[in-house]
Amino acid sequence: MTIRRQEPYRIFYDMLGFYPNDITLFQQACRHRSAGRNTQQKGNNERLEFLGDAVLSAIVSDILYKRYNNKDEGFLSKTRSKIVQRDTLNHIAIELGLDKIVEVTVHSQSHNNHTYGNALEALIGAIYLDQGFVKCSRIVEEHIINKHIDIDKIAQQEVNFKSRLIEWCQHYHLPYQFDIDDISSDEHKNPIFHARVMIANRQLGEGSGYTKKEAQQIAAQEAMRYIRKHRNLASTLTTESNSTQQ
Repeated sequence: MTIRRQEPYRIFYDMLGFYPNDITLFQQACRHRSAGRNTQQKGNNERLEFLGDAVLSAIVSDILYKRYNNKDEGFLSKTRSKIVQRDTLNHIAIELGLDKIVEVTVHSQSHNNHTYGNALEALIGAIYLDQGFVKCSRIVEEHIINKHIDIDKIAQQEVNFKSRLIEWCQHYHLPYQFDIDDISSDEHKNPIFHARVMIANRQLGEGSGYTKKEAQQIAAQEAMRYIRKHRNLASTLTTESNSTQQ
Protein backbone atom coordinates (compact mmCIF):
# COMPACT_ATOMS: atom_id res chain seq x y z
CA MET A 1 0.00 0.00 0.00
CA THR A 2 1.44 3.39 -0.99
CA ILE A 3 1.51 6.35 1.39
CA ARG A 4 -1.15 8.14 -0.66
CA ARG A 5 -3.59 5.32 0.01
CA GLN A 6 -3.16 5.63 3.77
CA GLU A 7 -4.60 8.11 6.25
CA PRO A 8 -5.07 11.05 5.96
CA TYR A 9 -5.00 10.84 2.15
CA ARG A 10 -7.75 8.25 2.21
CA ILE A 11 -10.09 10.55 4.13
CA PHE A 12 -10.01 13.17 1.40
CA TYR A 13 -10.20 10.57 -1.35
CA ASP A 14 -13.40 9.18 0.15
CA MET A 15 -14.73 12.71 0.55
CA LEU A 16 -13.70 14.24 -2.78
CA GLY A 17 -12.80 11.42 -5.14
CA PHE A 18 -9.06 12.10 -5.52
CA TYR A 19 -5.81 11.81 -3.61
CA PRO A 20 -4.26 15.20 -2.75
CA ASN A 21 -0.76 16.00 -3.94
CA ASP A 22 0.03 18.32 -1.03
CA ILE A 23 -1.73 16.86 2.00
CA THR A 24 -0.59 19.73 4.22
CA LEU A 25 -2.92 22.11 2.37
CA PHE A 26 -5.90 19.93 3.21
CA GLN A 27 -4.86 19.52 6.82
CA GLN A 28 -4.49 23.26 7.10
CA ALA A 29 -7.96 23.74 5.61
CA CYS A 30 -9.35 21.72 8.51
CA ARG A 31 -7.49 23.67 11.20
CA HIS A 32 -9.39 26.47 12.92
CA ARG A 33 -7.34 29.30 14.41
CA SER A 34 -8.37 28.18 17.91
CA ALA A 35 -6.73 24.77 17.51
CA GLY A 36 -3.84 24.88 19.94
CA ARG A 37 -0.50 26.63 20.31
CA ASN A 38 1.03 25.26 17.13
CA THR A 39 -1.71 26.68 14.91
CA GLN A 40 0.31 29.75 14.05
CA GLN A 41 3.32 27.65 13.03
CA LYS A 42 1.33 25.12 11.01
CA GLY A 43 -1.10 27.72 9.67
CA ASN A 44 -4.84 27.93 10.25
CA ASN A 45 -7.50 27.91 7.56
CA GLU A 46 -8.34 31.62 7.35
CA ARG A 47 -6.23 32.42 4.27
CA LEU A 48 -7.49 29.30 2.48
CA GLU A 49 -11.04 30.28 3.42
CA PHE A 50 -10.52 33.70 1.82
CA LEU A 51 -9.31 32.02 -1.38
CA GLY A 52 -11.98 29.33 -1.37
CA ASP A 53 -14.75 31.89 -0.97
CA ALA A 54 -13.76 33.55 -4.25
CA VAL A 55 -13.20 30.24 -6.06
CA LEU A 56 -16.55 28.83 -4.92
CA SER A 57 -18.35 31.99 -6.03
CA ALA A 58 -16.80 31.70 -9.51
CA ILE A 59 -17.67 28.00 -9.80
CA VAL A 60 -21.26 28.45 -8.65
CA SER A 61 -21.66 31.43 -11.01
CA ASP A 62 -20.48 29.28 -13.92
CA ILE A 63 -22.83 26.43 -12.99
CA LEU A 64 -25.84 28.74 -12.72
CA TYR A 65 -25.02 30.65 -15.90
CA LYS A 66 -24.99 27.42 -17.92
CA ARG A 67 -27.93 25.81 -16.10
CA TYR A 68 -30.35 28.74 -16.35
CA ASN A 69 -29.65 30.26 -19.76
CA ASN A 70 -32.95 32.15 -19.84
CA LYS A 71 -32.72 33.76 -16.38
CA ASP A 72 -31.64 37.33 -15.71
CA GLU A 73 -28.78 38.61 -13.55
CA GLY A 74 -31.04 39.17 -10.55
CA PHE A 75 -32.16 35.53 -10.43
CA LEU A 76 -28.61 34.24 -10.89
CA SER A 77 -27.23 36.53 -8.19
CA LYS A 78 -29.93 35.62 -5.67
CA THR A 79 -29.55 31.89 -6.34
CA ARG A 80 -25.79 32.08 -5.95
CA SER A 81 -26.22 33.92 -2.64
CA LYS A 82 -28.51 31.16 -1.38
CA ILE A 83 -26.04 28.44 -2.36
CA VAL A 84 -22.95 30.07 -0.81
CA GLN A 85 -24.70 31.29 2.36
CA ARG A 86 -23.43 29.85 5.63
CA ASP A 87 -26.45 27.65 6.38
CA THR A 88 -26.06 25.85 3.04
CA LEU A 89 -22.28 25.53 3.38
CA ASN A 90 -22.59 24.21 6.94
CA HIS A 91 -25.08 21.61 5.75
CA ILE A 92 -22.78 20.49 2.94
CA ALA A 93 -19.75 20.41 5.25
CA ILE A 94 -21.52 18.11 7.71
CA GLU A 95 -22.77 15.90 4.86
CA LEU A 96 -19.16 15.59 3.68
CA GLY A 97 -17.99 14.71 7.19
CA LEU A 98 -15.89 17.81 7.81
CA ASP A 99 -17.37 18.16 11.29
CA LYS A 100 -15.49 14.97 12.24
CA ILE A 101 -12.05 16.19 11.17
CA VAL A 102 -12.01 19.95 11.72
CA GLU A 103 -9.62 20.95 14.50
CA VAL A 104 -11.43 23.47 16.70
CA THR A 105 -11.83 24.09 20.42
CA VAL A 106 -15.21 23.39 21.97
CA HIS A 107 -15.33 26.98 23.22
CA SER A 108 -14.83 28.44 19.74
CA GLN A 109 -17.34 26.11 18.14
CA SER A 110 -20.01 27.00 20.70
CA HIS A 111 -19.63 30.67 19.75
CA ASN A 112 -19.33 30.22 15.99
CA ASN A 113 -21.83 28.06 14.12
CA HIS A 114 -20.07 28.91 10.84
CA THR A 115 -16.95 26.87 11.62
CA TYR A 116 -17.74 23.99 9.26
CA GLY A 117 -18.95 26.24 6.44
CA ASN A 118 -15.75 28.24 6.75
CA ALA A 119 -13.72 25.02 6.67
CA LEU A 120 -15.55 23.96 3.50
CA GLU A 121 -14.50 27.18 1.79
CA ALA A 122 -10.94 26.61 3.01
CA LEU A 123 -11.07 23.07 1.62
CA ILE A 124 -12.12 24.44 -1.77
CA GLY A 125 -9.17 26.83 -1.59
CA ALA A 126 -6.90 23.85 -0.93
CA ILE A 127 -8.36 21.92 -3.88
CA TYR A 128 -7.77 24.92 -6.14
CA LEU A 129 -4.11 25.26 -5.10
CA ASP A 130 -3.54 21.51 -5.32
CA GLN A 131 -5.36 20.73 -8.58
CA GLY A 132 -5.82 23.99 -10.48
CA PHE A 133 -9.09 25.72 -11.36
CA VAL A 134 -10.37 23.35 -14.06
CA LYS A 135 -10.10 20.20 -11.92
CA CYS A 136 -11.22 22.10 -8.84
CA SER A 137 -14.36 23.24 -10.66
CA ARG A 138 -15.18 19.67 -11.71
CA ILE A 139 -14.56 18.28 -8.22
CA VAL A 140 -16.67 20.95 -6.54
CA GLU A 141 -19.54 20.47 -8.98
CA GLU A 142 -19.51 16.66 -8.96
CA HIS A 143 -18.61 15.85 -5.35
CA ILE A 144 -19.83 18.88 -3.41
CA ILE A 145 -22.64 20.69 -5.23
CA ASN A 146 -24.46 17.94 -7.14
CA LYS A 147 -24.20 15.32 -4.38
CA HIS A 148 -25.38 17.41 -1.48
CA ILE A 149 -27.83 20.08 -2.62
CA ASP A 150 -30.78 20.44 -4.98
CA ILE A 151 -30.00 23.57 -6.99
CA ASP A 152 -33.50 23.85 -8.50
CA LYS A 153 -35.07 23.61 -5.05
CA ILE A 154 -32.71 26.20 -3.60
CA ALA A 155 -33.42 28.51 -6.55
CA GLN A 156 -37.11 28.53 -5.63
CA GLN A 157 -36.57 29.12 -1.92
CA GLU A 158 -37.23 32.57 -0.55
CA VAL A 159 -34.51 33.82 1.79
CA ASN A 160 -35.66 36.38 4.34
CA PHE A 161 -32.52 38.43 4.84
CA LYS A 162 -34.36 40.97 6.96
CA SER A 163 -35.41 38.33 9.49
CA ARG A 164 -31.89 36.92 9.62
CA LEU A 165 -30.42 40.36 10.17
CA ILE A 166 -32.89 41.09 12.96
CA GLU A 167 -32.02 37.76 14.62
CA TRP A 168 -28.32 38.66 14.42
CA CYS A 169 -28.94 42.07 15.99
CA GLN A 170 -31.06 40.58 18.76
CA HIS A 171 -28.42 37.94 19.46
CA TYR A 172 -25.82 40.64 20.09
CA HIS A 173 -28.31 43.09 21.69
CA LEU A 174 -27.67 45.71 19.01
CA PRO A 175 -30.23 48.37 18.08
CA TYR A 176 -31.37 48.30 14.45
CA GLN A 177 -33.57 50.38 12.20
CA PHE A 178 -34.92 50.08 8.65
CA ASP A 179 -35.61 53.40 6.93
CA ILE A 180 -37.21 54.33 3.63
CA ASP A 181 -35.17 57.45 2.98
CA ASP A 182 -36.32 58.26 -0.56
CA ILE A 183 -38.92 57.42 -3.19
CA SER A 184 -38.27 58.00 -6.88
CA SER A 185 -39.87 56.82 -10.15
CA ASP A 186 -38.76 54.78 -13.11
CA GLU A 187 -39.38 55.76 -16.75
CA HIS A 188 -42.94 54.44 -16.52
CA LYS A 189 -43.62 56.47 -13.37
CA ASN A 190 -43.64 53.38 -11.16
CA PRO A 191 -42.50 54.21 -7.62
CA ILE A 192 -39.06 52.98 -6.55
CA PHE A 193 -38.36 52.78 -2.83
CA HIS A 194 -34.88 53.36 -1.45
CA ALA A 195 -34.16 51.73 1.92
CA ARG A 196 -31.25 51.68 4.30
CA VAL A 197 -30.54 49.64 7.40
CA MET A 198 -28.90 51.17 10.45
CA ILE A 199 -27.28 49.04 13.15
CA ALA A 200 -25.99 50.80 16.26
CA ASN A 201 -26.28 54.10 14.37
CA ARG A 202 -24.08 52.86 11.52
CA GLN A 203 -25.42 52.32 8.00
CA LEU A 204 -24.54 48.80 6.90
CA GLY A 205 -26.73 48.35 3.84
CA GLU A 206 -28.96 50.04 1.32
CA GLY A 207 -31.20 48.86 -1.47
CA SER A 208 -33.89 49.86 -3.94
CA GLY A 209 -37.02 48.07 -5.11
CA TYR A 210 -40.55 48.47 -6.39
CA THR A 211 -41.93 47.72 -2.92
CA LYS A 212 -40.76 48.70 0.55
CA LYS A 213 -40.31 45.02 1.37
CA GLU A 214 -38.08 44.39 -1.65
CA ALA A 215 -35.94 47.45 -0.90
CA GLN A 216 -35.52 46.42 2.74
CA GLN A 217 -34.64 42.85 1.79
CA ILE A 218 -31.90 44.08 -0.56
CA ALA A 219 -30.58 46.44 2.11
CA ALA A 220 -30.58 43.60 4.65
CA GLN A 221 -28.78 41.29 2.22
CA GLU A 222 -26.06 43.91 1.71
CA ALA A 223 -25.75 44.32 5.48
CA MET A 224 -25.44 40.53 5.97
CA ARG A 225 -22.72 40.44 3.31
CA TYR A 226 -20.85 43.20 5.14
CA ILE A 227 -21.21 41.39 8.47
CA ARG A 228 -19.80 38.21 6.96
CA LYS A 229 -16.68 40.03 5.74
CA HIS A 230 -16.03 41.73 9.10
CA ARG A 231 -15.86 39.02 11.74
CA ASN A 232 -15.35 41.31 14.74
CA LEU A 233 -18.13 43.70 13.74
CA ALA A 234 -20.48 42.67 16.55
CA SER A 235 -17.97 43.55 19.27
CA THR A 236 -17.04 46.79 17.48
CA LEU A 237 -20.67 47.88 17.19
CA THR A 238 -21.34 46.91 20.80
CA THR A 239 -18.46 49.11 21.95
CA GLU A 240 -19.66 51.99 19.79
CA SER A 241 -23.23 51.59 21.03
CA ASN A 242 -22.15 51.54 24.69
CA SER A 243 -19.99 54.64 24.17
CA THR A 244 -22.93 56.52 22.64
CA GLN A 245 -25.21 55.60 25.53
CA GLN A 246 -22.74 56.82 28.17
